[in-house]
Amino acid sequence: MNETISLQELFSILRKSLWRILALTIVAALISFAVSTFLIKPTYQAGTQILVTPKKQENDVIDAAQVQSSVTLVNTYRVIIKSPAILEKVQAEVENAPDSISALNNMITVESEQNSQVINVSVQNTDAALASNVANSVAKVFSEDITELMNVDNVKVLSVSGIPTAPVSPNILLNTAIAAVVGFLLGVGLAFLREVLDRRIRTEEQVQQILDLPVLGSIPDIDSKVFNASKKASKREAVKQYG
Repeated sequence: MNETISLQELFSILRKSLWRILALTIVAALISFAVSTFLIKPTYQAGTQILVTPKKQENDVIDAAQVQSSVTLVNTYRVIIKSPAILEKVQAEVENAPDSISALNNMITVESEQNSQVINVSVQNTDAALASNVANSVAKVFSEDITELMNVDNVKVLSVSGIPTAPVSPNILLNTAIAAVVGFLLGVGLAFLREVLDRRIRTEEQVQQILDLPVLGSIPDIDSKVFNASKKASKREAVKQYG
């Protein structure tokens, strides 16, 4: 039995289920849009930058070894920034800060580019003002306390954060587009599944493919309107003939 499917049959399957595919695509997109817009709270991100500067010698000359030493210190400073010693002071300083140090820690992301002396501190929260206050407080407390913690004075705050106005998530357009694609693929999958599970024989070609037998004859489809008109005409003829 031949199980292959031609390109024409492929398009025929899709055409027969076109309205289902379009309906699933539109419904999935609308649901994602509604959820992203009305159910998911927007998250805002605030950020500050901290510069780790090399120590100057008595002759005010900074050599490559000092710069490399500052770059190496960046990894240590990244750990210190998220340590309880810093976060407890941030928690006490910022109004409405999370009661849990762990929750406050999860709000904060500390990153640095490779071989860079700049540390980026970003804070995400559904409250834009809180995110900004925490980011600024982390930079301030760290730059003040690092002198005592590490006995160094090589940290400067490069930038402070304002209150963000545009959320970083959810991405409504992206979520809607992804949902539409998923809905479309689901519709296509259901169309082929429906075709595979439908074992009814509809055409002469299917008879030959499935049974591997020649077709000796076929009964053509009769349109219901033509059939009803023919039936009425036959009745009128009978009335004329038999009164």
